[in-house]
Amino acid sequence: MVTAAATATPGILARVSSYVEWGPITAGAFAAAAISFILLTFGSAIGLTAVSPWGSSTLPAWLVAAVAALWLLITQAGSYALGGYIAGRLRAPINDALPEERYFRDGAHGFIVWAVGIVITAIVVGWTAGAVVKGGVDAAATVASGVAQGAGNAATVSSAPDPLNYSIDRMLRPGAATEAKSADSAASDAAPVPAAGISGSPVQGDADREQARRIFLSAATSGVLAPDDRAFLANRISAVAGLPAAEAEKRVDEAFAAIQKAKTEAKEAADAARRAAAIAGFLTAAAALIAAAAAAAGAGLGGKHRDENGMFRMFGAERFW
Repeated sequence: MVTAAATATPGILARVSSYVEWGPITAGAFAAAAISFILLTFGSAIGLTAVSPWGSSTLPAWLVAAVAALWLLITQAGSYALGGYIAGRLRAPINDALPEERYFRDGAHGFIVWAVGIVITAIVVGWTAGAVVKGGVDAAATVASGVAQGAGNAATVSSAPDPLNYSIDRMLRPGAATEAKSADSAASDAAPVPAAGISGSPVQGDADREQARRIFLSAATSGVLAPDDRAFLANRISAVAGLPAAEAEKRVDEAFAAIQKAKTEAKEAADAARRAAAIAGFLTAAAALIAAAAAAAGAGLGGKHRDENGMFRMFGAERFW
């Protein structure tokens, strides 16, 4: 009685167990993930050389983004095609199956190579993101601890500049006449001059600033500066900065316009970030789908070379490697 193993084509091993071979799949998946990591790292290094904080020596943002997207697609397709080829070449075929069936099973192994590689990549990205988040939390805790310890020794803690504070600073600056009067008073009797934007006492000046801040925050939310709030701010500026009523009203309008402009720019930046994230998501999904097709095709090619005792050719030579 002749067995299947005895009638097998020379150079092809018979399959007697499961249709799925996890050894070639694992090898192909790790090979694809390693090659993908190396190529992406290389591409990141090239990308960093293409951008610069100096506007005159950097490429346009759209060109950098287009090249990065193309490199991502090529990297994923190439790495998973090679990983699938390795799995298909290492897999032992079932000899009693038709060529179409063997090709399908080789391609299925390539697809599983892609799936395992995606899982490996997701795990690595998850670990990396977790490490980054943990580092950020630790850094924030350290900063908070330092601030708490220094609070008893520091009288005040200054906040980072923002458009609202800057607009209020400009609005409450003393006029030219007030500055000249203060300079004459200082020269005559060396009396201390109140800080800019403060009327009478620091307490009153702080109260004016806080009230102006609350009014502008409310106006920025609604998009409209109420006439009575505008008149109140103009009266306070006229008294604090020594300006005519018309000039004080002009400062209020300029400050509100600057705050509205900053609000619009922040919305535009957030919208641009949203669009960029959406494009990046679609691009990542497209690259993953292309990589799946490349892995299946590579496995099919690897299985064909295995059955025909062929070799992988590159630059006219048979090699590995």
